[in-house]
Amino acid sequence: MAHNPARGKRIREAIARRQIRKVHALAAELNVSVAAVSRWQSGGHTSLDSACALAQLLDVSLDWLLLGRGTMEWHKDSTISQTELQWVLALRSRSAMIQASLINLLHAIPPEQSLR
Repeated sequence: MAHNPARGKRIREAIARRQIRKVHALAAELNVSVAAVSRWQSGGHTSLDSACALAQLLDVSLDWLLLGRGTMEWHKDSTISQTELQWVLALRSRSAMIQASLINLLHAIPPEQSLR
């Protein structure tokens, strides 16, 4: 995968969140060089096999790690409710501008706030 500083930042974040302080130990666990791990952390090339192994070892979503989609923990909840499915289907039929507006609206409402 090509150079991607944002991916490198996510890799550093996942490593830090898992409180891995020894790059040597991480590299040994993945059977790669310390230089490879350093390259990944700076957004450098990584193979898909290595990315999969890293995501599994760090227990993070591969989509999040590689593409920035979803959240770090996204892989842990693969179920989708009927309501979520209806939202997805309804959003797909709307323009990009409407989709962005609805997403912004959802982000503007605190999660703990409910409509009464």
